[in-house]
Parts: sequence; C-alpha cells; structure tokens
Amino acid sequence: MRRALVSQAAPAYASVLSWQALRQGDTGRDVYTLQYLLREAGQTLSIDGIFGSGTDTAVRAFQGARGLTVDGIVGGNTWEALIKTVRQGDSNNAVRALQDQLKNGYGYTSVTVDGAFGPATDAAVRDFQTSRGLGADGIVGLNTWHGLVTGASTAGSTSGTTSTRDLASQILNHPRIQLSTSSSTTGGSPRQNILDTINGVPVKRGCKDAPNCGLTTTLKRSMLEGLLKMANAGNTIYITSFAGGSHSQYSDHYAGLALDIGIWNGTSLSTPNSAHTAARNACIAAGSDAGQTFNAYNDPKGHSNHVHCAWN
Repeated sequence: MRRALVSQAAPAYASVLSWQALRQGDTGRDVYTLQYLLREAGQTLSIDGIFGSGTDTAVRAFQGARGLTVDGIVGGNTWEALIKTVRQGDSNNAVRALQDQLKNGYGYTSVTVDGAFGPATDAAVRDFQTSRGLGADGIVGLNTWHGLVTGASTAGSTSGTTSTRDLASQILNHPRIQLSTSSSTTGGSPRQNILDTINGVPVKRGCKDAPNCGLTTTLKRSMLEGLLKMANAGNTIYITSFAGGSHSQYSDHYAGLALDIGIWNGTSLSTPNSAHTAARNACIAAGSDAGQTFNAYNDPKGHSNHVHCAWN
C-alpha cells in the first residue's frame, strides 16, 4: 500500500496533526479503521479493508456533509472530523475501529472486536497509551487515535513494548547498520531521520520533484523492526534513504514505511548484481511487502542502483 502523510486544505476545518493519507486503491488496517468510522458517522459501506469505489463514495459524502474539500482523499482534516472520542462503557462502530487496531494492528489478543468497550479493551488502551507516552487514562481521544493510525511512539516503553524511539536508538548504535548523512531533503538524511525519531520529533520528508517541501512524517515500527531483524541476522546494510529525497508521488517513503539500501554486505548496489536479489529476499523475510520491494530485477527502470523495501 502506498501512503503519504498530508494535511489537506479545507474551508471549515484545519487538522493539527500529520495523518496517513488514504485514497482509492489503498488497502490495510487503517482502511478498516476508516470504514468503521465512516459507518459511525452514518455512511453505508462494507468493512473489508479495501478502499474501493464504495468507500470513495462514502468518504466524499462525509466530506461534503462536514464542509471539507470533496476529493476522496482522507488526509488530516477528514481524519480529525471522523475521530470520535470513546471510553469504557461505549458501544458503537468507533469502538470496533479501536478494537480492530488494538487486536489486529498491535497484537492485543485479549481484545474482541465486538463494539463494546469493556474492561479488556480498557486495559489494552491504557497499555497502548503508556507505551506511546500518552496519558494512560483509558480515554481514546485525538492523540490516542493518531498514535493508533500512524503507529507513532513518543516515549520509551514501560510495558514491555519497545518504542519507536528505542528501535531508532538500536539502529543508530548497531554495528551492522550504516546511515547516510546526505539527502536532497535538507535535514532529511537517514541519520537525521533516525536522530529525530530518537528525539521524539517528526522527521523531514521529501516530495516528488520537490525534495524540500517542508513536510514531515514519522518512521513506523514495522519498517524499523524489519531493518533491525536484517542486521541482527548478520547482514551489513548501508541505508541511503528513509523519508528524505524525491520518490514517486505516493511513495511509502513519505509514510515512513520504506527504506533504500545502497550497499549490501559490502557489495555496492549501484549496478545490477546478485546482491540485489539477496537484499530483496532479506527484506521480504524481514516482513516487507513483496509487492512493494523492488530491485534491479523486479523494477529495473526505477531501482537499478538500489534496493527499495517497504512495509505495511
């Protein structure tokens, strides 16, 4: 799934956080969340995790009803208009959206997706909030929803779940991971992206044809964990890009879900060679999306001089 983080312009609402921008053609956990929230807002649509024509119609109807830009793109303004604060005792589709994220997105197996916010859901919410440096009050408001949808972590864990800060620190100090210090995006080099993540601030990202567009994102847990898994398996990896640089318009780089490898186990990937295949296979084994993991042999036009690995 290709995603970008944006805040869409709107006449009646201005988003305050950076969210995953979803649009027709996207799939995955966040699409389930979107669909449940649209149902809670009174729209009729299927809950299948696929952003198809039915979801597009529902999004546009919701945007029109709320005075938002009617473009079918679920950016910051649309997300924040959809968000509904829920807490123990509530029973609705917003609770189902919450439970689906907790159970299927974050592995809280004690949670049942039944729409009833009971003690098990409350315990999972408080644990999630603690691990993300949020106020552990069991109330799922704007910041907790944002943490669930973006996967962002703002503090170290006290509950056994490694935070994105901690993962980034492991990457910075890993003897088998080298991070480039250069990028066409000012402040957007891989090393700086990791340092910003350690410091709990959004990372600088580029744009297609405009590497210094002034936008930010967060590096996601799945990608960071995948990189560490490859390094811990004994591979030496030189990273040339996380979020910075110019990529395709809706690149997973801009959602903090992709990395580019320039050197694999001492072999440069600047030209097609067997290390391209080895690096791609290692990324897939570490959980990257095979359909969005490219090298000189699967996407020679765009990836002849590096390996691109993207996670969901």
